Amino acid sequence: MGTLRLTAADLRGFSAPPKVRNLHNGYRSASWTAPAKLADGCRERIFDVVADVATRTFETDHSNYWKARKEQNFFDQVSNFTLTLAPDDEVVGWAGYQRKRFFGKRVVYLDAAGLLPAHRRSKLSARVQARFLITEVLLRNPFGHTYVVLRTQNPGIHAGFTKTFGPDRVFPQPDRPVPEQVQRLGVATMRWLGHRPEQIDAEKLVVREALGGLLSQLYGQAPRSGDPELDGFFAEHIGTTDCFALITKASAGPLLAFMAREASRQAATRLGRHLGVALGGVRHAMRRVSR
Repeated sequence: MGTLRLTAADLRGFSAPPKVRNLHNGYRSASWTAPAKLADGCRERIFDVVADVATRTFETDHSNYWKARKEQNFFDQVSNFTLTLAPDDEVVGWAGYQRKRFFGKRVVYLDAAGLLPAHRRSKLSARVQARFLITEVLLRNPFGHTYVVLRTQNPGIHAGFTKTFGPDRVFPQPDRPVPEQVQRLGVATMRWLGHRPEQIDAEKLVVREALGGLLSQLYGQAPRSGDPELDGFFAEHIGTTDCFALITKASAGPLLAFMAREASRQAATRLGRHLGVALGGVRHAMRRVSR
């Protein structure tokens, strides 16, 4: 069976066309900020393509997972849905989030996301996620806190949020308890997502039998972060059908600081690359002169 295709030209003909923006090196994002406006036929095409991309991404059949999302009226619930397009117009990734309030606190729930392995070197998923955070943290709530929540079995995602916001703002952590307020938000969000009280371990932010076992289809093999302590923490507390409710207390200050560090690091990398090329040219010239 060939790869299912959905091009930018196709998307422009949809009942609710997405906003297409440049991402990096010819890659683009196609985002809907009101996905509920999509007609049924457009939804079907997106579901089919994303199920195909997800199956190739995680090397396990995702047709049942996205069939369940369809039955749950996914596009009527999600606040933003984004496809990642490669330079040749192929859909190579997807992501989305839902916006809620619990106990007067702003909550952004990051839904399932993925990117084909062959396209991961440009950190496209991080770029899409950064746009989500910039919109919800910097633009919509610059002077307060936004609790970013996702269900995950992947310690690498945990490590990424900890790197961005610091261990004091990301829960759970291997070496410290989860604050009571964060526990309450976790329970409320998981209940809203349809989990029963007996499935939720509030103190550890663990959800048992997440999505009725469907979450276990997301990965063909157990993901790793490269941090043995963190990987061990995940292995100890969640089984193949369980997940963590990962919660980040996000605000503008830490996000801006991280963005500044990344910009500085990238500038230093570019400078080092340019200096290396220049020095290589100088050495070559000196060798020619010395002959």
